[in-house]
Amino acid sequence: MRILVVDDESCIVDEVCDFLRRRGHETVAAGGVEEASRALQTTAPFDVVLTDMKMPQGSGLDVLRACNRSAPRPTTLLMTGQSDDGDVERATAEGALSVLSKPLSLRKIVEALALVERYRHAS
Repeated sequence: MRILVVDDESCIVDEVCDFLRRRGHETVAAGGVEEASRALQTTAPFDVVLTDMKMPQGSGLDVLRACNRSAPRPTTLLMTGQSDDGDVERATAEGALSVLSKPLSLRKIVEALALVERYRHAS
């Protein structure tokens, strides 16, 4: 899968991208909402966008909305370390497939991507 990883913490982006590449995925890193929006508009389509919820220059909801405007629309997974039920509800209502809690385990990412695969094959 082609995956866009968005987080303002570069160590998280680097670790997740490295892990996903070792599992055979193609990854693109973005350090925030603007970079993610630019990648969605200017590069080949993504299958999945994995984005942090809380970032200094915007939120994962902003990235989700940019994904919803993309064609084809990537499956969006959000990550959050500060669970705000309102944000989680908004994210799922606006089309996020899943919200992963931080600290993020690599096992959770694998499970989420398996869910994406099942979701894509059912569509």
